[in-house]
Amino acid sequence: MDQFKAFQDALEELYPSLTVFSDIKWDEVSQEYLASHDERPTDIEDFVFNFPAFLQEKALEGDAPPYLFELAFFELLQNQMTDVEIEAPDSPGIYLNPTLSFLNLEFDVAAMFDEAAKGNVQILARPHVLCIYHHPERGLHHVDITTPMLEVLQKFEDAPLNAREVLSPEQQKTLNHLIDLGLILEAI
Repeated sequence: MDQFKAFQDALEELYPSLTVFSDIKWDEVSQEYLASHDERPTDIEDFVFNFPAFLQEKALEGDAPPYLFELAFFELLQNQMTDVEIEAPDSPGIYLNPTLSFLNLEFDVAAMFDEAAKGNVQILARPHVLCIYHHPERGLHHVDITTPMLEVLQKFEDAPLNAREVLSPEQQKTLNHLIDLGLILEAI
């Protein structure tokens, strides 16, 4: 199999939803994507990893629907999280789950996937922030992030917290919810 066919097959395999939500022609898109590189890529992994950014550029130019790159980023993150394992923190404290990845979306890609699985393919516009992560016990998950959740998550950006008391009572409630969801890990 030639290198181009291997690249095309890798794109189709990693981003299958794109054919569900569009009439994408993989041979044409693969050729255009490959032509957009200054040098011929040698690593398939890097090639498929950067594909959502290519689709984003195409959307900005008006050459692709904007939801395609959001679907591609969503699928890429899901695939990256599939085999991730979380190690428990070594010392006591309250930690961010290290697998958290955030997408600032204009389309409800998670609902679009769910509806498409039921045979109802539709484009659902809904601006929101989606967090995709690996739950320590339950595997791959995603959740919409609210402003109160984001405010608490930001408290952990620089370092874990040693005590809950640094948070307001309302933030402590949100913290408990984030711990239940698996976005925050508490080591006692």
